[in-house]
Formats: sequence, C-alpha cells, structure tokens
Amino acid sequence: MTDPVEQAGVWVEIPQGYAALPLTGIAETVEAVGKLVTELGPPNIREAGDTVLSSLQVFLETLAERRAVYCGVGRHRSALNDQLITSSLVVTLLEFPEENNPRLVLKDLLEAKAGAGEAGQTDLVDLPNGPALFFERVTLMPAPAIPGQHVLAEGVESPVWQLEAFVPSPQGDKLATIEVSTPFAEHGPQYRAMLVAMASGVVFEEPVDSDPLAALLG
Repeated sequence: MTDPVEQAGVWVEIPQGYAALPLTGIAETVEAVGKLVTELGPPNIREAGDTVLSSLQVFLETLAERRAVYCGVGRHRSALNDQLITSSLVVTLLEFPEENNPRLVLKDLLEAKAGAGEAGQTDLVDLPNGPALFFERVTLMPAPAIPGQHVLAEGVESPVWQLEAFVPSPQGDKLATIEVSTPFAEHGPQYRAMLVAMASGVVFEEPVDSDPLAALLG
C-alpha cells in the first residue's frame, strides 16, 4: 500500500508484511499495550513486557525526534530456507533551508559518513526519480537479555544487517532516508531489491492518482 505521510511531504510505497508502529502518542499507546499484556498475556510474556515496552518507547521517541515519518516491523519468509525472519523499516525526512544540487547533497552526506568513521558498501546510482545513495553494512549491536530466556553476559553483541537508501528531492531541499535492518544478518541481502524499489518510488509531491477526484476525472 502507499503511505503518503502527507504532513511530512514525502510519498513512499510500504511493502507488504510490515506493521506500522506509532510515532505520535507513543506513551499512551505503549501504556495501553502494557495493560493488555498484563491482563491477557501468559506469564513469560508478562514478565518480559515491561522491559520490552519501555525499550520500544525509547526507540520510537528517539525516531520521532530524528524526523522519522514511518516505522514498521516486518515478518517474512526467507527465500534461502523458508525461515521466518523479522526486520524493521524506517523512513525519515530532513528539510534544508536552501535548495541545492541533489548530487552535492549526497556528496556532503558521503563525506559526513566518512568523517564519522562509518564503514560499509557505498553505491551512488541514478534511479528513475534522480540520484540516490545506498549504504550497506553489518554492524554489532547490544543483545539485551530478556527475562525468562538465557542470560547474556554484559557487553554481548550480535550482528545486524542494515541497508540505507538516501534520496534527495529534485531541488535538493529535502532528503528522504529509508533504512531496513534485520538481526538475521545472513538473510539481509534479500532486502536489497525491496529497498531499491522503494527508493525508486519516492516522490516529494502528492501523486496525481492519490487524489480520488482526479482519478474519477481521468
């Protein structure tokens, strides 16, 4: 389906298999879910509920502060072995005070990543809607201990596969970022085609066919 995110001024196609998480009214939503878990969840879920939900709230509030306009969690069957794998999908939008050459926007971004010491596979490509930068890497992230499951030693980290797509607007005054991450690192490359398709469909003006009246008038 198409998620226009009209207030943000960016339109992007969200693939099937993703469920949107809230980026507004986060505390209220998490509190409501917590009550349901307490009342209806089995003992092991209730025990882990507070830890998981508090972490989720911090995660979503951080995304909202960073101008995220969409966050979703997906479940898909791996093409490698039919294993059920999970991933997160985040779309953010930055706006700049002045217009600029889109290629210079990507150049500045690439230099900023290099300056920050971020290492990964970088590809600058021309899509039907303009230039885009792809940045792929496997990074180590803390693996939290979940109550009721095995206890991890302090400092234990797990590999997470990430792919980012950066798409500037034609005027260079906006930058959309699409990021997909999965803890199933060996399955990560399967998401490449999905992200390229999403990046190719990014637009910064409302599509004509999203207007019901325009569709009726042909």
